[in-house]
Amino acid sequence: MTKRIAAVVVAVVMMTGQWAAAQASATASGAWVAAPAAGATSAFAYVAIENPTMYEVFVVSAESDAAGAVEIVEGADGAKPVRELSVPSFGSVELKPGGTQLRLKDLKKPLKAGDQVELTLTTDGGVTIKTTATVK
Repeated sequence: MTKRIAAVVVAVVMMTGQWAAAQASATASGAWVAAPAAGATSAFAYVAIENPTMYEVFVVSAESDAAGAVEIVEGADGAKPVRELSVPSFGSVELKPGGTQLRLKDLKKPLKAGDQVELTLTTDGGVTIKTTATVK
């Protein structure tokens, strides 16, 4: 009897793990970077983040292959740092000019229209959301 119970418990745990692995996770789309002025050392990136899960997701950091650092900021000039970006359950958030945006600091090379920039957003749970942004 104990072996049967143990087998059932193991089966349930395995099935729960498979179900969790099959769950959707947050994604990013429509990413773009505003072409910076010649000689600029920073640029702003924008992206839509979709959350198809039943739990709120918090983006806590970002990085890019094109910049030494990336900050989540808000405001027309990006003056106000944002500690975390909340993406509601079954909802989305759009980063756009004048609102919440990503500041790419310490650009590694000049960016021009048509360039591709890799962005990686990280949630408080350690999940990474990867996307490619086009410089416009």
